[in-house]
Amino acid sequence: MREGQAPRVQAEQADGVPGAQNNFSTYEEWQRQNQKPKKKPKKAKKGSRIVLRVVGGVVAACFVFAGGIFAGSLFGAQGNAAPASSSIDGSAPADTPKLTISQAASSTGSASDEGLTGEEIYEKVSPSVVSIVASSLATQGQASGSGVIMTEEGLIITNAHVITDENTNLPADKVTVVTNDGQQHTAKIVGYDHQTDLAVLQITDGGTFTPAEFGDSSQIKAGEKAYAIGSPGGVQLANSITTGSISAISRDITIDDRVMTLIQTDASINPGNSGGALINKYGQVIGITSAKLGISYYEGLGFAIPIDSAKDVVDQIIAYGHVKGRPAIGVTGYNLSKQSAEYNGVPQGVVVTEVDERSDAAAKGLQPKDIIIGVNGKEITTMDEINEQKENSKAGDKMTLRVYRIETGKTFDIEITLADQADLSSSSAPAQQQRQIPQQGNGGYYFQLP
Repeated sequence: MREGQAPRVQAEQADGVPGAQNNFSTYEEWQRQNQKPKKKPKKAKKGSRIVLRVVGGVVAACFVFAGGIFAGSLFGAQGNAAPASSSIDGSAPADTPKLTISQAASSTGSASDEGLTGEEIYEKVSPSVVSIVASSLATQGQASGSGVIMTEEGLIITNAHVITDENTNLPADKVTVVTNDGQQHTAKIVGYDHQTDLAVLQITDGGTFTPAEFGDSSQIKAGEKAYAIGSPGGVQLANSITTGSISAISRDITIDDRVMTLIQTDASINPGNSGGALINKYGQVIGITSAKLGISYYEGLGFAIPIDSAKDVVDQIIAYGHVKGRPAIGVTGYNLSKQSAEYNGVPQGVVVTEVDERSDAAAKGLQPKDIIIGVNGKEITTMDEINEQKENSKAGDKMTLRVYRIETGKTFDIEITLADQADLSSSSAPAQQQRQIPQQGNGGYYFQLP
């Protein structure tokens, strides 16, 4: 879902409309007459955007995807998706390759419980980390990132935002993989999932490759050693290793209004590292590096997708080319602020900008410019709240939307059947996700992808 700065809704006053106020000649006049003392900020709830306070003001923690590096026309990728916690229905067939997680850490090379040395870890894992160059004919640009080899046949795990276009969400036209020995290989995109920012590639020109050993990310602890291997800055700096520690586990981080539960590390992660390996002290890949804090005066705040949560998604991408069973309404839209709603005399909620024609929501008559103000009997004002109601559902379940129609000033309910996200068109299949516009203030930034 895409969100620009919320446009003003043009609507007439309607008696009985929640949030309706007296008419004012200008928006500034309304603001002056409705200013109220600011309430003390509440503690952030699980899944909400983290806020950092700095001297001289408050800036939002701007978490951005770590790669790739772009050349020519801007070609990167933004995940266009619902929160990563939405349910997945079904598992991959038994006869397809699976991501295998080692339950016991292997410490070959160093018998000590302290694990391997940095040199041993690099020697073990570097052959399993590749550089990725993705090209788009439409934009005539390139993006570079990193990837982790999963099988000897050349299946590779990376980030979806490395191999898809940020403007169209479409996959790259050409993908080249560069192994640690400098050899270039052609690869095809097996599939990708914007919601979890994961993708799988397959090397197509033959060869036998060194798969990584994947470790149990649920067993890591804050404070233990961590290493990252990837291509910061692109292929020229391929297979760079950085060291640090696991700073925290199970961090709920909001990136482009999508909540992802990630591993936090202070091992340096930079543009081009996306899709690379976060490694434990035994040389096991326990995360796919994905994001970092995008404020220049904060350092050592990098994030990775835990392998345990990536496994089901990767397995389904390999089996089907996408994730099956994820529920979707099939709409895009933006959150209407309380001030804009009151000024225009309409209820606060989510303004629909597009309805996927394949969705039941379209069949039941939901239209652009409708405002969704409730879900399953609960009042909502944001898309995040819609997603919270949808989290425990699956494709095929029923959902009741309470809708305000600007054209008539009437409120009514629509019962819809949630679609399988994969069955909807690419432009709005993910639905339920918004896009922040870049803006500057108090020395901080709200970034899209780098």
